[in-house]
Amino acid sequence: MKVALIQMNSQDDRVKNIQKAFKYMNEAVLEKASIICLSEKFMYWGPDRSGEDINSQSIQDFQKYAKDNNVNIILGSIALKVENSDNITNTCLVIDRNGKIACRYDKIYMYTVDKPNLKIDEASDTVAGSKLGLVELDGVKIGIGICFDLRYPEYFKALSTSGAEVMFLPSSFRKATGALAWDVLSKARAIENQVYFCACNQTGGIAEKERCGNTQVISYDGSIISNIESDEEIIICDLDIEKLRTFRKEFPVLKQIVKY
Repeated sequence: MKVALIQMNSQDDRVKNIQKAFKYMNEAVLEKASIICLSEKFMYWGPDRSGEDINSQSIQDFQKYAKDNNVNIILGSIALKVENSDNITNTCLVIDRNGKIACRYDKIYMYTVDKPNLKIDEASDTVAGSKLGLVELDGVKIGIGICFDLRYPEYFKALSTSGAEVMFLPSSFRKATGALAWDVLSKARAIENQVYFCACNQTGGIAEKERCGNTQVISYDGSIISNIESDEEIIICDLDIEKLRTFRKEFPVLKQIVKY
């Protein structure tokens, strides 16, 4: 399975962000990637919190691209409107090779910070999800999380015990609250769940809003297969699913999960 992760420095210009996403996606298609993953809020990073309609032209354009290019797309995360409400969801849509929305995952764990120079309460306008992000693509079960979910190991354990072999984490992790955590916890989630862990982050920004980059693909043993530091760039690499399955058989950690 060949995966592509796109690290972007998204701003408050929706058109430019989408154009940039398609530019990198074209590179992934040329390299015959089977799954392309974009980062959290790749389409828009700014003060407007009005949200997108799930049937918007922008989303339809990505669906058409997936079908026309025979590729699966993990559509980072998008602020989607909540019906009959001013609230939004922080949502990852998974589009399959047929251009269909194969999975919708609404972020469960809300980003909360209460520092003197940085106060964020994502839950003030964002409705949390309650269901696992789990989908099968090309015969492989894929788990989906978003950004702050990374800090909750029980969520990823639920994904792995439900069969996930590869996990994707579209993110906008910030330097101010978690550059070290981003690296350490991503490796931990790969090791403890015996999965390929694909952590796709934003980069750029200033001061407290600077994203920490370091998009990376991590093997089930915690080793880094490929990574990007701070540039806007794309990772493309092969994941050996059969090798993963053999490793799980030889070292059957997941068979000893106990509910206390």
